[in-house]
Amino acid sequence: MTLTLVSYFSLAGMTNENSRPKVMLVVGHPDHDSATWAIARAIEQGLESEGDTTVITHDLVASGFDPVYREADLAHHRGLSELPPDVGREQELLESADVTVVLFPVYWWSMPALVKGWFDRVFGAYDDISHGEPSVVKQLHLVAGAGLGEGTFARHGYKTALTTQTMHGIADYSRIGDSSIEFLYDTESKDPAVHRQLIARAYEIGVAMARRAHSARDSVAV
Repeated sequence: MTLTLVSYFSLAGMTNENSRPKVMLVVGHPDHDSATWAIARAIEQGLESEGDTTVITHDLVASGFDPVYREADLAHHRGLSELPPDVGREQELLESADVTVVLFPVYWWSMPALVKGWFDRVFGAYDDISHGEPSVVKQLHLVAGAGLGEGTFARHGYKTALTTQTMHGIADYSRIGDSSIEFLYDTESKDPAVHRQLIARAYEIGVAMARRAHSARDSVAV
């Protein structure tokens, strides 16, 4: 079952889904005909292949999420105001998921501003009040679509840099116990064989993430 999320409120009335393992796929790309969205659809199919899994596809562009860290975010950080409502809605989505997967294209050897701003505002707001407690985000797995080949990323240290930034700077700092990042290379290739390989690997990622969600839900039940 796949739900394309344009607004948080599309989840209203879904109490019958509460017992199903839930995976949220967060996508940060404006073009639904892009390689990023082709990968997203393949991940969705992999997630659905495991059967009884609720899949929420959170399109950050379509949702209208504002990635800019503004005065309200700073005031909350300083303990001077309440959590901005849009950040609160994002946190509720995160907390409802057994597994969160964030898919983005690599821009300038990092993540797009929309995705980085999502982390800045949503994960940053957790840090304002967490005081060292374990994260309420259960699992965080990133998928980075790289336009160039693996050799370029390895030779110039881009893979190491982005892995350190996300896994240590975001996941570890946020005290998320189960996290990972995977790079899908050559997304700008014109070779149909490369496209098939990317889609096949994306499907496998979806299957693996569904199994992680089931395992997480089973461990809680035990």
